[in-house]
Amino acid sequence: MSYPVDLFELTEKIDPLAFTKYLKNTGWDLFPRKNEKLKVYQYENGDDFYQVVIPIDKGASDYRDAMYRAVKTVAEVEGKPIEQAMLYLLNPNTDILKIRLDRKDIEMGNILFDDAIRMYENTKKLLAATTLDILHPKKYHQGRIDDAVLRFLSGCRFGQTEIGSYVVSVICPFAELDEKEGYKQLSIFSDEEQCAASLTRQVTSRVMDNICQIKKHIDEGDLEGLLSKNGKGMISANFYEALTGLNLDPEGTNIEFIAEWSPTVEDRSGVESKISLTHDYYQPIETVTRKLKKKVDTSTRILGRINKLESAPDVSKRKGGRITVIYLDEDEKKKTVTVQLEKSDHSRAIEAHDKGLYVEIMGSLIRSGRATMTCEMFSVID
Repeated sequence: MSYPVDLFELTEKIDPLAFTKYLKNTGWDLFPRKNEKLKVYQYENGDDFYQVVIPIDKGASDYRDAMYRAVKTVAEVEGKPIEQAMLYLLNPNTDILKIRLDRKDIEMGNILFDDAIRMYENTKKLLAATTLDILHPKKYHQGRIDDAVLRFLSGCRFGQTEIGSYVVSVICPFAELDEKEGYKQLSIFSDEEQCAASLTRQVTSRVMDNICQIKKHIDEGDLEGLLSKNGKGMISANFYEALTGLNLDPEGTNIEFIAEWSPTVEDRSGVESKISLTHDYYQPIETVTRKLKKKVDTSTRILGRINKLESAPDVSKRKGGRITVIYLDEDEKKKTVTVQLEKSDHSRAIEAHDKGLYVEIMGSLIRSGRATMTCEMFSVID
C-alpha cells in the first residue's frame, strides 16, 4: 500500500497514549483485549461502524502502518482531510486559530512576499494584544511586553498553510499562569476544567469573541459602544491595529477567522467558531483605532520613582495595591501622586521599588486635595 510520504513518516511522532486519550474524549469505545500492546477502539454512528487499532509499542514493525490507518479512519469519522486530523493528533492539547485571506490575486496558496509578512506579524500582534487585554486591560498597551505574555507567545507555533486562498494556522498549546511556577504548559492528561480555564483557552476564545463583537457593533452603526468598553471586556487599540494590519485595506479583500477548538476540551462558552470580515470593515475599525489612541494621547504621562507601596496584608485577598510616586512636573517641581494598580502591575512595581528603577505611568491626573491618578498604562524603565 502506498502513502503520502510526509504524512506516513509523521505518524511516528504521534504519542500513542495521547491518541488513545483523544479517542476516549471524542466518543470512541475501548474494546477489551488481553494484549496490552494494542488498544482497539470502536465507533458506531447509526449503521456505520468503525474500528482502529493503536499500537502502544513504537518499536513494533508495523507501527507506522497501523497509525496511518488509524488516523485515516478518524479523519473519515470526523469528516475532515487526513492532514487536519494529523495536525490535531500531533498537537492533541491545543486550540488552532486559522486566518484565511481571500483576494483575487491569491491563487493556490501563493501570496505576495510583503502581504505574507504582514499576515504573520499582525497575527502575532493579535495574540499579543489579546493576552495583554486579559492580563492588563488598558485602552492602549505601550512599552515593554511583560515576560508572561512573551512566554505564552513563544509556546505558540505557525502550522502549514492550506491550498486555496492563503491560510495562516496558529497552534496554541494549552498553558496557564501559575503564581508559584509562573508559565506552565499543560498536557492532554491535565484535567479538562484546568484546560478550559487556561490562559490559552481565554486567549483563543477572546480573539473570536472580540472579532464577533467588533463586527456586531459596526453592523449596528455603534462605534461608541466599542469605544466605551472597559474592564475585562476592553478591546485595546493594539488589537484593532493588528486587525487592520491583516491585509484588510485593499478592496475586494475577505478575511475569515476560524477556531478549531481542541476536541478534548468542550467548554467554549458559546463563542463563535467562524467569522468573516470584508474590506468594508476596514475604515470603521481604523476609526476606532485612531480614537482610542487619541484618548490615550490626551492622558497625563509621568516618569518617577516609587516612594511607597500599599496592599492588603492577606496575600490571598490581594487583588492589587496602591503606589505613591515622586516625579517632576512640567515646571521641574517635585510632585507626589498616588496610583491604584492591578495585581500584575503592582507586582512589577514592588520589583521596581526594590531595584530603585523608574516607572512610567499614563492616565487621568486629579490634582484636587491629595493627587491621584487612574492608570491606563504602567511600565518599568529598565
